[in-house]
Amino acid sequence: MTPDDPETIRGDCSFCGETVTGRHAIIHYETTGGDPGVWAECPGCGEIVDPMNAQ
Repeated sequence: MTPDDPETIRGDCSFCGETVTGRHAIIHYETTGGDPGVWAECPGCGEIVDPMNAQ
């Protein structure tokens, strides 16, 4: 799957642990290091999260 595919798994919600996919993305950005990032709405709890950096 490509990064633009809505089914691409972006990571997990740091609040509830739900899997966040590309279809939940709100903002795509690039870090100062040139890496892609995304802010997304969790489909489980509705929180806005950075799923790639969820711990």
